[in-house]
Amino acid sequence: MENKPLILIVDDMKDNRLIIKMALKKEGYVLEEALNGQEAVKRCQELKPDVILMDAIMPIMNGYHATEAIRKIEEFNRTPILMITSLNEKNDKIKALKAGVNDFISKPFDKYELIARCNSYANLSKINKQYISVSKNSNTHLPNKIALLNDIKLCKNPKIILFRIQDYELLEQFYTNEIAIKIEEKFTKIIFDLVAPDCKDARLYHTSEGEFALLKDDIEKIIFSETIYKNCTFFYNNVKNKVILLNNYEYDISISISFAHNSEHLFEHARMGLNHAIKENIDVVFANEITRKVQKEAQNNIQTIQMIRKALNDEKVVSYFQPLYNNKTKKIEKYESLVRIIDEDSKIISPFSFLDIAKKGKYYTQITKKVLQNSFNALDLTTTDISINISATDIEDKYINKLILDFCKNNPKKTKRVVFELLEDENFKDFSVVKEFIETVKGYGALIAIDDFGSGYSNFERLLDFQPDILKIDGSLIKNIDKNQFSRDIVETMQDFAIKIGVKTVAEFVSSEAIFNIVNEIGIDYTQGYFIDEPRANIN
Repeated sequence: MENKPLILIVDDMKDNRLIIKMALKKEGYVLEEALNGQEAVKRCQELKPDVILMDAIMPIMNGYHATEAIRKIEEFNRTPILMITSLNEKNDKIKALKAGVNDFISKPFDKYELIARCNSYANLSKINKQYISVSKNSNTHLPNKIALLNDIKLCKNPKIILFRIQDYELLEQFYTNEIAIKIEEKFTKIIFDLVAPDCKDARLYHTSEGEFALLKDDIEKIIFSETIYKNCTFFYNNVKNKVILLNNYEYDISISISFAHNSEHLFEHARMGLNHAIKENIDVVFANEITRKVQKEAQNNIQTIQMIRKALNDEKVVSYFQPLYNNKTKKIEKYESLVRIIDEDSKIISPFSFLDIAKKGKYYTQITKKVLQNSFNALDLTTTDISINISATDIEDKYINKLILDFCKNNPKKTKRVVFELLEDENFKDFSVVKEFIETVKGYGALIAIDDFGSGYSNFERLLDFQPDILKIDGSLIKNIDKNQFSRDIVETMQDFAIKIGVKTVAEFVSSEAIFNIVNEIGIDYTQGYFIDEPRANIN
């Protein structure tokens, strides 16, 4: 059953209160009374009325001052206040409107006018309460992002500080969601104790999980970027040195901060700055300074996506092949398939420029399919093996996994000359899927190589699980092996280990004769790099 609207009648005259109650008796309202303005403020906080009927002239605190006091309480910013008064002077009404009165009813009032106005404002109050319910955070009861965006529109010169608890998601995972919420609630109660004095009159918002905003309307335009930056640094340091005590446990938190002003899209730019601060591990950023950079990157990303889409449509996603030289037989015995895009100007674009963006733009699967087609087709042009790069994340993708296995199943002879190179990938989640994939492709006759061995997840621990046929030693160890004895010692250890477990080795990034000679001295099986040859469109 819906709650009846509550009307608070504020008048020092008992007869006046009784007349109003009699007029509204049959309208289904809950009617409460206050004898003066001071009592009205107190009863507002107790009763949370839907409409306030306020007399103008009262002892202790008059209607004007009571209205001002009520409006200072955030919860009652939108509560309709109607002043019932016999005052008809224009200045009195202007004074009442400035105090926060919504409307007037003249004494002696007309019963039906009173009923009509109360009905109208009770409905408005219901709408206001619905707005308040969706514009407040359900945990902290602070105004949320919806309220912030609306309030920004009302400011003449808004300035915003947006901040987020670092690694809030980890708090949820490590301590449970309930503890994270309690830490968040505790934090909100001390924020104004930690901010700089200039920020204590700002309004606080809870914009999302672990994220908050301070908004200030710098009407006089006296707050400059340097001052805000100092205030943000002051706040950051105070938070860092503060310990939150909860259930006798101490929790240390830190925040990332972004501030913005003089922007048409103030919140969006502040959020952009905050994401940049988190990504780059920066304590405080001035969002206006990085917005152009981020927007330029976004524009470049869009152009790259358009290039990828056009290349796919025009069959311009191609494979280049880099040879692997057998140091024992002195022959080219394998090629690595490397994806390239040919753009509209016939320039060859390397994967470093487009592959990550392709993943975000949902074109990665199409590129992978094209690489598989190119590589399997190239096997018709050579008697050598061809290696194809895949990541553990690719294998976890059900579509790509099936795509690769279908190629192997439908091309059994070719598959016996395929090497699948597992690229460094620390994001894979289900190792059992990777292990099953390796076992399946090996059953079709394919070989498995571990790429970038010596870095990332490509380490000794995984070798027993992956059971590879080839180890490609990380290029960062090879490229300076002629100048760095430590690198040489590591590579020699890897080579000894590879011999013991019976797998072949490949040295990548061999760019000079000096490096090539050392690789041969160590006994590495294959050489790959620009000293042998660069990637080319055709297999010789």
